[in-house]
Amino acid sequence: MANSVERRVTPLQYALDLFVENAPVKTPIDAVVTSKDIGYQKNSIFARIIGLGLSARRFVDAAYFIVAQEPETSDTYEVSLNFFKWLMRYESHNKKHFSSVVCSVKSAMLEVTSGPVVSVDSKGRLLEDQPDATEADEDADADQDDESFVSVSDDEGDWLELIGRVSVRNGRIRFRVPLELQRLIKDPENSYWTSLLLTSKFKLIYARAIYDHVLPEVSHERTDWISLDLIRNLPGKSWANFAEFKYFKRDYLEPAIKHINELSDIEIAYETRAGTPGSRKKDQIRFKLKRKEEAAAADADMLSSASLYLTLYKEFGLSDKQFAQIRENRGTWTDARIEQAIDYVRWRITKGDDIRRASGYLMKALTENYRVSDADKQVSLLQTKRVEKAAAKDEEQNARKDAVAASVAAAEAAAEQRRQDEMRAARDFFNAAEKKTQEELVCRFVASSTIGQRAIDRQGLKAAVVNETNIMTWPSIAGTFVPFVAAELRKAARRVR
Repeated sequence: MANSVERRVTPLQYALDLFVENAPVKTPIDAVVTSKDIGYQKNSIFARIIGLGLSARRFVDAAYFIVAQEPETSDTYEVSLNFFKWLMRYESHNKKHFSSVVCSVKSAMLEVTSGPVVSVDSKGRLLEDQPDATEADEDADADQDDESFVSVSDDEGDWLELIGRVSVRNGRIRFRVPLELQRLIKDPENSYWTSLLLTSKFKLIYARAIYDHVLPEVSHERTDWISLDLIRNLPGKSWANFAEFKYFKRDYLEPAIKHINELSDIEIAYETRAGTPGSRKKDQIRFKLKRKEEAAAADADMLSSASLYLTLYKEFGLSDKQFAQIRENRGTWTDARIEQAIDYVRWRITKGDDIRRASGYLMKALTENYRVSDADKQVSLLQTKRVEKAAAKDEEQNARKDAVAASVAAAEAAAEQRRQDEMRAARDFFNAAEKKTQEELVCRFVASSTIGQRAIDRQGLKAAVVNETNIMTWPSIAGTFVPFVAAELRKAARRVR
């Protein structure tokens, strides 16, 4: 029964419960101690947000966290203002300042050029589908004054406001989020986990801005080389944008790095270089990233054994997003169910099934509660034995064939060696023989119409020209004469016997 109740509790409901529990003692969100995180999967496209202050970033996090909890899009979202402020760790009662935070968020825009959006209409509203080039050309030819459709090319951009209309009435806040951003928030394909419990701890705007910018690259352990001007401008325009690098480093960059390393779940370092050829000015920066051991330990602690965690982390390579999904479903995804899914995926891999990513298939097995029956295992065992038996038989046959081939090859090699030895012995015998013996051998060779005479004719010579002193000077004749000598030696040896 407890598991079914836990299964119905959404992250938003859990956060609300924590707020209700901590509101009487005025415990801010960054001081809450809980075994379960409050956060959501943030699409990597939101790492492009530039120019927001610290409170504005927290406002966006709180709003997007609320949006992320509902599977369907909505025109408006509404929650208690006090709860919303608690989510964004906003403790001020200054209405004018809160209004400035809202204005700051509403004035910020997100460029989504490389997102799934490819076209906008004349009013700046995004269109889901773009007609093909032929249709677009036909429309343009039909009415060049029609501005109802504007194609977005690679060098153009598409910007969306982060938050739509915001209203505060009777202690509640109501806000809108553009439909296109809602889709990115609710179904992020390329995303990373954002913890409100963690991000609420940041007190330096540069620390929070850099953290947001590099977080999608943690799995790669470092970023690409980034323009230093981009990093300077992450929080918006300030004196830091124009300060000499040594002052920017001292007053902004180094404190931000230290702040991130102290408060966040990652460790970060950086290196700079002069990226412009011929210039010594530092204008590029690259961050080296590493997830802290305690952050990984939180995933490990979620499971009952370290070996199970290592199996998920090393053998199947689960991502932070997938660990977060397991964490959210621990009410039903018990260790036994996880091990059952692991067993199933291993079984499918052993069968040779086409599985593109083991981690993704494991998560599917968890979600669908796939398992391997004893009968399936028995079938696989029998199939494996048959395959092994057939393989052993093939191996035995191949071994016999190889043995025969090796024997034939050895016999041929031995025969060839004997022939070479015989030819060498025949040549040595002729060279060492007395003149009379040489003359007799050459005479018999020349008189042989089938061997000697043909060899001499092929050389274009007359038989009278060939004698014991020059017969070896013509390679083609010598190549026939030497085997002839060897044959004569064999005949002589047989007569001796």
